[in-house]
Amino acid sequence: MKSKFLLIFLFLGILYCEAEYFNPNCYEYDYLELALRWPNTYCLTHEGACRDIVPQYFTISYLRPKKRAGPDLQYCPTQISLPNSTIEANKNDLLKFWPDLRTDNFIESKSLWKDQWKKFGSCYNLMPDDYIVYALNSRKRNDLKKILTNAGIVPSGSSYPTRRILQAFRKALGVNVNIICEPDRNGYVYLAEVHQCVDVQGTTPIDCDNKARGCDDDPIYPYMGFQPDKDPK
Repeated sequence: MKSKFLLIFLFLGILYCEAEYFNPNCYEYDYLELALRWPNTYCLTHEGACRDIVPQYFTISYLRPKKRAGPDLQYCPTQISLPNSTIEANKNDLLKFWPDLRTDNFIESKSLWKDQWKKFGSCYNLMPDDYIVYALNSRKRNDLKKILTNAGIVPSGSSYPTRRILQAFRKALGVNVNIICEPDRNGYVYLAEVHQCVDVQGTTPIDCDNKARGCDDDPIYPYMGFQPDKDPK
């Protein structure tokens, strides 16, 4: 029964590709990349943009189709927009797992999800409902904070070797991920995002590059309200 639903799902995607005037062949990509963000780092590296209270778990930053070579896919021409009905139907999950960290107002947050569809979802070979639901279901599948905690890596304001962070995810997930770090204006470097890779069908996790981008050897994993107490060396 599950395989029948998957075939129907893919068939509808094919029909969508063929029907789309601006996108007759659909966009070719090699895999999907789900970026999950640590909210406390966002607050430290986007001063003045962060709301007062943010989730204390990894939230969706974006889902996008990726090529292994060539330019990134974004803002693909399409006549399809993210309907308000899709947002309303997934309201609770979007607010929980894909929140706008600048505001907790649902109406104001709608622009975030619409912009994400326009930037990345427009290059995805399925409809907006599938894009949103896939991203949410992928986030629910793994608790990245718990994986790190089980490996003794906790959001305490301490720094941890990038190799240890990558190894923790490899051990728990069975595949490699990428991690992204970001600096604040004083030069402190923080763990910002974890990127997971999935095959084009969106069903099977695959290896990312096992890279740490923008990181020094030991990025800080901050807690809510963390502020460094001295200048970095």
